[in-house]
Amino acid sequence: MQQNDIVENNKITENTTSNNKVVDKNTTSPYYIKVNYAAQVVTIYTKDDNGDYSVPFKAMVCSTGVATPTSGVYKIPARWEWLHLQGDVWGHYSTQIKGNILFHSVPYLRKGELDSLEYWEYDKLGTYASAGCVRLTVQDAKWIFDNCKNGTQVEFFSSPDTGPLGKPFAKKISSYEDYLRNWDPTDSHPNNPWRNYKAPTPSPSTDTVKNEITTNTVDNTINSNTVNNIVSNNEVTSNMIGNITNDNEVNSNTTNDITNNEVMSNTTDNSINTID
Repeated sequence: MQQNDIVENNKITENTTSNNKVVDKNTTSPYYIKVNYAAQVVTIYTKDDNGDYSVPFKAMVCSTGVATPTSGVYKIPARWEWLHLQGDVWGHYSTQIKGNILFHSVPYLRKGELDSLEYWEYDKLGTYASAGCVRLTVQDAKWIFDNCKNGTQVEFFSSPDTGPLGKPFAKKISSYEDYLRNWDPTDSHPNNPWRNYKAPTPSPSTDTVKNEITTNTVDNTINSNTVNNIVSNNEVTSNMIGNITNDNEVNSNTTNDITNNEVMSNTTDNSINTID
């Protein structure tokens, strides 16, 4: 984005705030903004009991670019609800950080037309994609626009660590129909079609049906085998019981034979004794 593209009401706004690398603890702003251009995440901090901006409050996914500052602390000087940007596009909820560098939405093709979003650029949120500004979802750009007054400090740094609140995810919208993807899904405007959109319930795929059939077949086979095993076990048990019965019969007969022998033996012995 070029300097003469920051135009609102036919005026060019300059940011004369110097690159102050020391955090100003005396500012009345309740928020401090850190832009991690390596991780593509913006984290908002509030003050702790000692007046230091150390309490993480809110995280935003972003896209930075070639001209994004790599260090330094800057103070917000100005803001515009709609701002003309390089490439004949418009930024919604644009908040100036330094010179040509701003927070703003993903670009729109036409000023004030919320259904003219560059959806192919929206899908790049979270990656290195802008000319230098810090792109945000409409919801996040509006939050900074509404809550971070002039004088709020913005620090730029680089770290692979996404920060204490992590890195939010932005919805990918390029694959949706035009009436949806031309809008930012996070926009709270009542005409936003995303507000009433319900994703269709997917029908089961052929592979899923095949898997269900296979699973049922396996289950039935297992159940059948289980039943057969039960029957086989019952047959074995029955045979064992039969064998036990037969054994008992043999034992009974043997016992009877022994008893009869004992009787005969006793009879013989008694006979002998009588003779004696």
